[in-house]
Amino acid sequence: MSSPESLLPKKIPLRVLVLYRPKLPSTRAQSIQVLGTAHALAELGCRVTVIADRPDTGVRAGREEILDFYQLSDTPSLELRLPLAQHKTLSGLWFRWQVLSWLLHSVVYQPERSVILARSKGYADEVMTLPFGPPLVLEAHEVDSALARERGDNGSALSRVEARLLTAAEGVVTNTAGTLEGLEACHPGLMAANRKVVYNATNPRRVREHRPGARHVVGYAGSLKRYKGLPTLLQAAKHLGPGVEVELMGGNQEELKALGPLPPNVRWAGPVPYHQVPDVVQRWHAALLPLDADLFGEKLCNPLKLWDYLAVGLPLVAADVGSLREVIKPHQAEWYPPGDPLALAQAIHNCLGPPTRARRRQLRSWRKRAMEIMPVLEAAVAP
Repeated sequence: MSSPESLLPKKIPLRVLVLYRPKLPSTRAQSIQVLGTAHALAELGCRVTVIADRPDTGVRAGREEILDFYQLSDTPSLELRLPLAQHKTLSGLWFRWQVLSWLLHSVVYQPERSVILARSKGYADEVMTLPFGPPLVLEAHEVDSALARERGDNGSALSRVEARLLTAAEGVVTNTAGTLEGLEACHPGLMAANRKVVYNATNPRRVREHRPGARHVVGYAGSLKRYKGLPTLLQAAKHLGPGVEVELMGGNQEELKALGPLPPNVRWAGPVPYHQVPDVVQRWHAALLPLDADLFGEKLCNPLKLWDYLAVGLPLVAADVGSLREVIKPHQAEWYPPGDPLALAQAIHNCLGPPTRARRRQLRSWRKRAMEIMPVLEAAVAP
């Protein structure tokens, strides 16, 4: 006998446009996060479209090569639209035409079950000027107007964009509680009740056993921008003493030059192929999460690399800032006051000693992240 649930009409799968325009393939955190989330939503049954761009290098990878690059399986429900060539003006026009065609298709064929997940405020603002289109869920990883004011810039134009989007959006997803609180503080009463904090994640294929090498190496992965606490780290390296090395992985020559001369015990490994990063990380004795006590560090940062570190079970050395305290348990890290190189050096030394407790790997997958976003998308399209 059929159950009552089996007699109910099944929902038509959600049709989702992930609005960002990532460069594919690329090791940029935003591209990894956008495609990982889109792929997971597709695996949950959504029909997901990502309209991408080519890397600045002009690499013309196809669908199969891109999915292999990110260690993702081929999922029929994920549509990747890729330009034929890399040309700044033409690719911009092509991108907007693809967005418009998706919007028209949604209005004509599936208006009740289409939704935009907008990771880009600029493109979302363009879309919201149109007199038609499905509901939009804003995914915010920053409060642009507040960051501008912190820099001493005039953030009024950015504030107006935020206000328009928060007024029009049928849902909001943020990467930290601090981002959500910041948007509410800057724009009280404008945000939809349909809101949720959803942290970043990683790919289960990146799980490794922690197997540190014979040398004491502590590592940092990611861009080498100064505002991510790198100057404090370089000062701390001078106080580590013999036998302890710091490895910087990622970034580019321009960022490296801006940091100035590296101490003798600091080595730049350069960019590492995405699939090889866990194999390098698993050999570190500890992973470094340096941040400053500014708006980005205290409120807005949910580092993508953190979830790779946790998937390996690495000892963590972390700046004692709100954004990291939000997701790392007190016993999971050696904490140091941000901006204090001597305290950072001591925290690193503490991590190199015998562990005080067993460390466990902690996997947060893209699928888990997508499952947390799904209720926000469903609420946005609800009658």
